[in-house]
Amino acid sequence: MNVSRYDERARGLNACMYAYYAQHIKASTGVTRGVCLDAGCGGGYLGLALAKITDLNLIFLDVSSAMLEKADAHIVEDGLQGKARTLLGDVHRIPLEDGSVNLVISRGSIPFWKDPEIALKEVYRVLAPGGKAFVGGGRGTPEIQAQIAAAMQARGIEPSRDRQRRDGPCNRMMKRDYNEILQKSGIPQFHVTKGDDGMWIQMEKFKEKP
Repeated sequence: MNVSRYDERARGLNACMYAYYAQHIKASTGVTRGVCLDAGCGGGYLGLALAKITDLNLIFLDVSSAMLEKADAHIVEDGLQGKARTLLGDVHRIPLEDGSVNLVISRGSIPFWKDPEIALKEVYRVLAPGGKAFVGGGRGTPEIQAQIAAAMQARGIEPSRDRQRRDGPCNRMMKRDYNEILQKSGIPQFHVTKGDDGMWIQMEKFKEKP
């Protein structure tokens, strides 16, 4: 991956997509305070968009130090030094305490998870009682996709070849049976949706009754 080119597009042409998902996550989960983990964050694009419209403190997790360098730079650029930090690590073994996070988000990382069952169990483990997760992938609504495609065409940018491949990560994600994976994981509360704006998994960890 050309990290600089990917980062430039994410902060430019694709910014509207991340803004859409941030608003969608805020409305769907209702979690606006506490700690949010952006798992497989890349340059932190989704978490940064969510930080701007909530009071959440962000932790950006990724296995790529190059992408975390971009996330660190964007934290400063967006004036979020007091409410965001980066963390080098793998979603299959998240380096955080049990029950330490109120919200876990992730967009576009799940197709690359080698063992999604283990990764999803890790996401559930770090959720605090009452915490929620919203993870998956997509490129926004059809309208947003058309907007991005038109902007790319106007700039003479060719669409990513990977999105055109039958074995690309997006197709791999859509072919996995996440309902079966989640049932095997033992996670008690989850919901999987597939629609025009992608495939998304929502989970909630209920508070224990006194």
